[in-house]
Order: sequence, then C-alpha cells, then structure tokens
Amino acid sequence: RDLVRSRGLGDVYKRQAITLYNEFGIANVRNQDIAEKAGMSLSNFNYHFGAKKDLIVAVFDLMDENLQKNVYGNSVLVQEGQGLSITKSYFEFQEHFCFFYLDTPNILKMFPELNEKVQKQIEESYQIIKNLNYLAIGMGMMKPEPSENPGSYDQLMRHIWIHNHFWFAHSRIIKSKGGLVKKGIESLFNLIYPYLTKKGVLSYKQFIKSL
Repeated sequence: RDLVRSRGLGDVYKRQAITLYNEFGIANVRNQDIAEKAGMSLSNFNYHFGAKKDLIVAVFDLMDENLQKNVYGNSVLVQEGQGLSITKSYFEFQEHFCFFYLDTPNILKMFPELNEKVQKQIEESYQIIKNLNYLAIGMGMMKPEPSENPGSYDQLMRHIWIHNHFWFAHSRIIKSKGGLVKKGIESLFNLIYPYLTKKGVLSYKQFIKSL
C-alpha cells in the first residue's frame, strides 16, 4: 500500500511539474515550487526525485508514453494513411507539453541525459512521416517523387518534422494566439501544397474545414 501511494505521489509531482514548466519554463521552476504546488514537503519530494534531472527524465518518459499512446500508437490511423489526424493529435500533444517544444535546445543542453531519448524519438518521427508520405502517394494524395530529383522526399520529410516540432515555438515568438492546432494544419498545408495532387488538396481543405 505504501508503494502504491509512493508511486501515486510521484505521478502527482510529475503532473504539477508539467503545469509549472508550461507556465514558467524549466529553468525558472524549483523543486520546492513543485512540492508546494502539490501540497507536500520538499523532503517528501526529494524522496521521490533526488535531483532535478531525475524528475526531468521521469517527465520526459511520461511525455514519450503519451506520445506513443495518443499519437504514434494509433496503428489504424497510420495504416490508413491518416496523416492529418495524426498531425492534429501531435499538435494537441504539444499543447499539453509545450514547455519542451518551446525550449528544446536549452533543455537538452541542461539535461544531456535526454539526448539519446530525443534522438530515438526523432528517428521514429522521421519513419512515420516517411511511411505516411508513401501511403499518400499510393492513395493518390501526393505526387510521386520526381525521378530527376531523387531524395527530395527525404528532405521534405525533414522539413515536415521541423515544421511540426517547432510550430508552437514559432507561434509564441510571433505572438500568434488562439487556434494554434488549426493554424498549424493550415501552415503544413502550405508547406506541402506543391507535392499534393488535386485529390490531396481537396482532402486537406475538407479536413481543415472540419476543425
């Protein structure tokens, strides 16, 4: 029973940390702030997370668990080539963990323990984007890669990842407010428009209209 309660408190600390990190940024939040928001003592917090890096790694693991379950884990959407629905889920996921996407380079510099985990996540994202693009070609939504420019769709894959990963940071910098998920889909549409068929353009417009 004590072990169950201990795990429960650990989850509480992670949730409160995410709330504070989203509002103030990782660098500006002390462990004591998290303990106070959870209504617990700092000594109790330290029992669960002896150092700030231990909490950060735990929070990232929680993020990855959510990403796998709510975004990449929907095998039906992936198999059916529902890239727009997956992208929408990804933007919604970013809203919940926006602190990480607003400050990724600095977080990785402060906590190098995350580098390998993030690199693995990026490689997985690349593969999913590539698979969705191939499916879109097969479904007649995207034009085939030009034979005179081999490798151009690998570059497109990276551009899509950059766009999606840094969308919220970009929006914060230009002070864009409200409807960031829909605006992100619209921005992605403009990015890949030259690669879409008429069928793909119609599908994108219908999806955006439904948001």
